[in-house]
Amino acid sequence: MKIARLLNVVAVLALVGAAVTVYRIKYDATMHSEHVTKLKRQIAQEKDTIAVLKAEWSFLARPDRVQAFAERHLELKPLRQGQTITVASLPDRPAPVDEIGHKLEALGLMGADASLATDASGEAKKAAAAPAKKTTIAVKPTSQLRAPVNRPAPQKPATPKVGQPLNITDFLRQNPGLLR
Repeated sequence: MKIARLLNVVAVLALVGAAVTVYRIKYDATMHSEHVTKLKRQIAQEKDTIAVLKAEWSFLARPDRVQAFAERHLELKPLRQGQTITVASLPDRPAPVDEIGHKLEALGLMGADASLATDASGEAKKAAAAPAKKTTIAVKPTSQLRAPVNRPAPQKPATPKVGQPLNITDFLRQNPGLLR
């Protein structure tokens, strides 16, 4: 009899706990539902505001209104035939200027005269001035580019000594079965 009474008390407590849990879940669901409704209402208000702003912009940007403001506030004249030119009559683009190179040459930092020497007092002075060499770079189309004939063969990476840490590439080369 005591066991049955104990089981009844445990069952009642379990039912009360389940009821509290269900109530809490229902309350949370209701709160989330109200929050979603509130967000939907805010989104609708923002869409309405955007529509009003677009309408105002369309009203303010009407061509006849802009034309009236342009005539009133700008001193523009209609385009004449003599004001138009063809693309062929435009001057050629000027050659690119290497401003950094010119500044380095002016400072004496280009060519053979760029070396510095120090005298006995420790001050830096320029070595004998030699004329700076001009370097010209020729650009070829990629179809005409070829690899140099006297290119050195690539060197094999040195294997580390025993006791030195391996990098991951060397480790995987020594243990090829790990990649499978």
